[in-house]
Amino acid sequence: MLAKKHPQNKQRLEVLRDFDVLDSGKEKIYDDITQLTAEICETPLCFISLVSENRLWFKSEVGFGLSETTIDESICSHAILQDDFIEITDTRLDERSINHPLGKGDKPALFYAGAVLRSFDNWPIGMFVVMDYKPRVLTPLQRRVLKVHANNIMQQLELSRARAKSANDKSSKPNDDQGKNAFYNDVRARFETLTPREKEVVGLMAHHSGSLSSKELARELGISPRTVDHHRASIMLKMNVDSIAELIIVGLKAGVLT
Repeated sequence: MLAKKHPQNKQRLEVLRDFDVLDSGKEKIYDDITQLTAEICETPLCFISLVSENRLWFKSEVGFGLSETTIDESICSHAILQDDFIEITDTRLDERSINHPLGKGDKPALFYAGAVLRSFDNWPIGMFVVMDYKPRVLTPLQRRVLKVHANNIMQQLELSRARAKSANDKSSKPNDDQGKNAFYNDVRARFETLTPREKEVVGLMAHHSGSLSSKELARELGISPRTVDHHRASIMLKMNVDSIAELIIVGLKAGVLT
Protein backbone atom coordinates (compact mmCIF):
# COMPACT_ATOMS: atom_id res chain seq x y z
CA MET A 1 0.00 0.00 0.00
CA LEU A 2 1.42 3.37 -1.02
CA ALA A 3 1.58 5.84 1.85
CA LYS A 4 -0.25 9.12 1.76
CA LYS A 5 2.05 12.11 1.69
CA HIS A 6 2.30 14.41 4.66
CA PRO A 7 -0.44 17.05 4.36
CA GLN A 8 2.27 19.73 4.25
CA ASN A 9 4.91 17.65 2.50
CA LYS A 10 6.50 20.58 0.65
CA GLN A 11 7.23 22.38 3.92
CA ARG A 12 8.34 19.11 5.54
CA LEU A 13 10.86 18.51 2.77
CA GLU A 14 12.15 22.08 3.10
CA VAL A 15 12.83 21.42 6.79
CA LEU A 16 14.62 18.17 5.94
CA ARG A 17 16.80 19.95 3.37
CA ASP A 18 17.57 22.65 5.94
CA PHE A 19 19.36 20.05 8.07
CA ASP A 20 21.77 19.50 5.14
CA VAL A 21 22.31 15.90 6.24
CA LEU A 22 21.26 13.90 3.17
CA ASP A 23 24.24 12.15 1.56
CA SER A 24 26.56 13.22 4.39
CA GLY A 25 29.31 10.92 5.63
CA LYS A 26 29.27 8.45 8.47
CA GLU A 27 29.49 9.83 12.01
CA LYS A 28 30.47 7.76 15.02
CA ILE A 29 27.86 9.28 17.33
CA TYR A 30 25.01 8.00 15.13
CA ASP A 31 26.65 4.64 14.45
CA ASP A 32 27.11 4.10 18.20
CA ILE A 33 23.40 4.79 18.80
CA THR A 34 22.21 2.38 16.11
CA GLN A 35 24.59 -0.38 17.23
CA LEU A 36 23.62 -0.03 20.89
CA THR A 37 19.90 0.07 20.06
CA ALA A 38 20.17 -3.07 17.92
CA GLU A 39 21.89 -4.86 20.80
CA ILE A 40 19.35 -3.77 23.43
CA CYS A 41 16.35 -4.51 21.20
CA GLU A 42 17.96 -7.78 20.08
CA THR A 43 17.28 -7.07 16.42
CA PRO A 44 19.55 -7.77 13.44
CA LEU A 45 18.48 -4.55 11.69
CA CYS A 46 18.51 -0.96 12.93
CA PHE A 47 18.68 2.29 11.01
CA ILE A 48 18.19 6.05 11.00
CA SER A 49 15.94 6.69 8.01
CA LEU A 50 15.36 10.15 6.54
CA VAL A 51 12.28 10.30 4.32
CA SER A 52 13.05 12.39 1.27
CA GLU A 53 10.82 13.01 -1.73
CA ASN A 54 11.71 9.88 -3.69
CA ARG A 55 13.91 7.81 -1.40
CA LEU A 56 14.75 6.72 2.12
CA TRP A 57 18.32 7.65 2.99
CA PHE A 58 20.09 6.02 5.94
CA LYS A 59 22.28 8.24 8.08
CA SER A 60 23.37 5.12 9.95
CA GLU A 61 22.46 1.46 9.65
CA VAL A 62 23.15 -1.95 11.15
CA GLY A 63 22.54 -5.10 9.13
CA PHE A 64 21.52 -3.58 5.78
CA GLY A 65 24.70 -2.62 4.00
CA LEU A 66 22.70 -0.06 2.02
CA SER A 67 22.78 3.74 2.00
CA GLU A 68 19.27 4.23 0.62
CA THR A 69 16.16 2.57 -0.79
CA THR A 70 13.26 3.75 -2.91
CA ILE A 71 10.32 5.26 -1.08
CA ASP A 72 7.70 3.21 -2.96
CA GLU A 73 5.70 1.08 -0.53
CA SER A 74 8.16 1.78 2.29
CA ILE A 75 6.97 1.44 5.86
CA CYS A 76 8.79 4.60 6.93
CA SER A 77 6.71 6.73 4.58
CA HIS A 78 3.64 5.50 6.49
CA ALA A 79 5.33 5.74 9.86
CA ILE A 80 6.21 9.45 9.73
CA LEU A 81 2.47 10.15 9.66
CA GLN A 82 2.15 8.61 13.15
CA ASP A 83 2.09 10.78 16.25
CA ASP A 84 5.09 9.21 17.93
CA PHE A 85 5.72 5.49 17.61
CA ILE A 86 4.72 2.55 15.43
CA GLU A 87 5.13 -1.18 16.04
CA ILE A 88 4.07 -3.80 13.49
CA THR A 89 4.43 -7.26 14.99
CA ASP A 90 4.00 -9.08 11.66
CA THR A 91 4.43 -7.05 8.47
CA ARG A 92 2.55 -9.69 6.44
CA LEU A 93 -0.65 -8.85 8.30
CA ASP A 94 -0.66 -5.05 8.24
CA GLU A 95 -1.88 -3.11 5.21
CA ARG A 96 0.83 -0.47 5.71
CA SER A 97 3.60 -3.04 5.27
CA ILE A 98 2.18 -6.02 3.39
CA ASN A 99 3.99 -5.10 0.15
CA HIS A 100 7.16 -3.52 1.45
CA PRO A 101 10.27 -4.71 -0.45
CA LEU A 102 12.19 -5.81 2.65
CA GLY A 103 9.33 -8.18 3.51
CA LYS A 104 9.96 -10.21 0.38
CA GLY A 105 12.70 -12.52 -0.83
CA ASP A 106 14.55 -15.39 0.81
CA LYS A 107 15.01 -13.56 4.13
CA PRO A 108 12.05 -11.22 4.65
CA ALA A 109 11.97 -8.68 7.48
CA LEU A 110 8.71 -9.45 9.29
CA PHE A 111 8.88 -7.10 12.29
CA TYR A 112 9.07 -3.29 12.29
CA ALA A 113 9.16 -0.79 15.14
CA GLY A 114 10.10 2.86 14.87
CA ALA A 115 10.05 6.20 16.62
CA VAL A 116 9.37 9.31 14.58
CA LEU A 117 12.26 11.76 14.22
CA ARG A 118 10.72 15.21 14.72
CA SER A 119 12.47 18.54 14.43
CA PHE A 120 12.20 20.88 17.40
CA ASP A 121 9.45 22.72 15.50
CA ASN A 122 7.52 19.44 15.14
CA TRP A 123 8.19 18.43 11.51
CA PRO A 124 8.62 14.66 10.94
CA ILE A 125 11.77 14.14 8.89
CA GLY A 126 12.38 10.43 9.34
CA MET A 127 12.31 7.37 11.55
CA PHE A 128 14.58 5.52 13.96
CA VAL A 129 13.79 1.88 13.29
CA VAL A 130 14.54 -1.68 14.40
CA MET A 131 13.49 -4.69 12.30
CA ASP A 132 13.66 -8.45 12.72
CA TYR A 133 13.30 -11.48 10.48
CA LYS A 134 10.58 -12.95 12.68
CA PRO A 135 7.31 -11.61 14.10
CA ARG A 136 7.75 -10.36 17.65
CA VAL A 137 6.91 -7.71 20.24
CA LEU A 138 9.31 -5.28 21.94
CA THR A 139 9.51 -5.16 25.70
CA PRO A 140 8.54 -1.90 27.46
CA LEU A 141 12.25 -1.21 28.06
CA GLN A 142 13.11 -1.75 24.40
CA ARG A 143 10.34 0.63 23.32
CA ARG A 144 11.61 3.23 25.75
CA VAL A 145 15.18 2.84 24.49
CA LEU A 146 14.02 3.30 20.89
CA LYS A 147 12.12 6.47 21.78
CA VAL A 148 14.90 7.94 23.95
CA HIS A 149 17.54 7.26 21.32
CA ALA A 150 15.34 8.81 18.63
CA ASN A 151 15.22 11.94 20.76
CA ASN A 152 19.01 11.84 21.14
CA ILE A 153 19.40 11.55 17.37
CA MET A 154 17.21 14.60 16.80
CA GLN A 155 19.14 16.59 19.39
CA GLN A 156 22.37 15.82 17.55
CA LEU A 157 20.84 16.73 14.18
CA GLU A 158 19.49 19.99 15.60
CA LEU A 159 22.87 20.81 17.14
CA SER A 160 24.60 20.23 13.81
CA ARG A 161 22.05 22.42 12.04
CA ALA A 162 22.44 25.19 14.61
CA ARG A 163 26.25 25.09 14.40
CA ALA A 164 26.14 25.31 10.61
CA LYS A 165 23.71 28.22 10.68
CA SER A 166 25.74 29.97 13.34
CA ALA A 167 28.86 29.72 11.19
CA ASN A 168 27.01 30.95 8.09
CA ASP A 169 25.29 33.82 9.86
CA LYS A 170 28.24 35.22 11.81
CA SER A 171 29.04 37.92 9.29
CA SER A 172 25.43 39.11 9.04
CA LYS A 173 24.27 38.50 12.63
CA PRO A 174 22.88 41.68 14.20
CA ASN A 175 24.70 42.90 17.28
CA ASP A 176 23.15 43.84 20.62
CA ASP A 177 23.08 47.58 19.86
CA GLN A 178 20.80 47.01 16.88
CA GLY A 179 18.26 45.21 19.06
CA LYS A 180 16.75 43.42 16.04
CA ASN A 181 16.00 40.22 17.88
CA ALA A 182 14.49 40.54 21.32
CA PHE A 183 14.60 36.83 22.00
CA TYR A 184 18.35 36.47 21.46
CA ASN A 185 18.97 39.71 23.33
CA ASP A 186 17.20 38.02 26.23
CA VAL A 187 19.36 34.91 25.80
CA ARG A 188 22.51 37.03 25.95
CA ALA A 189 21.22 38.84 29.05
CA ARG A 190 20.38 35.57 30.77
CA PHE A 191 23.79 34.14 29.87
CA GLU A 192 25.45 37.02 31.69
CA THR A 193 23.66 36.00 34.91
CA LEU A 194 25.56 32.70 34.94
CA THR A 195 28.50 32.37 37.30
CA PRO A 196 31.99 31.84 35.79
CA ARG A 197 31.79 28.15 36.74
CA GLU A 198 28.34 27.79 35.14
CA LYS A 199 29.66 29.37 31.95
CA GLU A 200 32.54 26.88 32.04
CA VAL A 201 30.06 24.01 32.34
CA VAL A 202 27.99 25.35 29.44
CA GLY A 203 31.08 25.80 27.28
CA LEU A 204 32.23 22.25 27.95
CA MET A 205 28.79 20.83 27.20
CA ALA A 206 28.63 22.79 23.94
CA HIS A 207 32.12 21.66 22.91
CA HIS A 208 31.00 18.03 23.22
CA SER A 209 27.53 18.66 21.71
CA GLY A 210 25.84 17.85 25.01
CA SER A 211 27.03 14.24 24.95
CA LEU A 212 29.04 14.22 28.22
CA SER A 213 27.47 12.65 31.30
CA SER A 214 27.63 14.32 34.73
CA LYS A 215 30.49 12.00 35.68
CA GLU A 216 32.44 12.90 32.55
CA LEU A 217 31.86 16.62 33.08
CA ALA A 218 32.89 16.26 36.71
CA ARG A 219 36.10 14.53 35.68
CA GLU A 220 36.91 17.30 33.21
CA LEU A 221 36.21 20.06 35.75
CA GLY A 222 37.68 18.38 38.82
CA ILE A 223 34.43 18.57 40.79
CA SER A 224 31.83 16.04 41.97
CA PRO A 225 28.99 14.75 39.75
CA ARG A 226 26.53 16.08 42.32
CA THR A 227 28.00 19.57 41.94
CA VAL A 228 27.70 19.24 38.15
CA ASP A 229 24.03 18.31 38.51
CA HIS A 230 23.51 21.38 40.72
CA HIS A 231 25.17 23.61 38.11
CA ARG A 232 23.07 22.07 35.32
CA ALA A 233 19.82 22.68 37.18
CA SER A 234 20.81 26.28 37.92
CA ILE A 235 21.83 26.87 34.28
CA MET A 236 18.58 25.48 32.91
CA LEU A 237 16.55 27.66 35.27
CA LYS A 238 18.49 30.84 34.53
CA MET A 239 18.50 30.26 30.77
CA ASN A 240 14.82 29.23 30.72
CA VAL A 241 15.36 26.12 28.58
CA ASP A 242 14.03 22.57 28.83
CA SER A 243 16.99 20.56 27.54
CA ILE A 244 20.75 20.71 27.04
CA ALA A 245 20.23 20.62 23.26
CA GLU A 246 17.92 23.64 23.41
CA LEU A 247 20.44 25.44 25.62
CA ILE A 248 23.27 24.87 23.15
CA ILE A 249 21.16 25.76 20.11
CA VAL A 250 19.91 29.09 21.48
CA GLY A 251 23.39 29.84 22.80
CA LEU A 252 24.91 29.30 19.37
CA LYS A 253 22.27 31.38 17.63
CA ALA A 254 22.61 34.18 20.17
CA GLY A 255 26.37 34.20 19.76
CA VAL A 256 27.26 33.38 23.38
CA LEU A 257 28.64 29.96 22.39
CA THR A 258 30.95 29.00 19.55
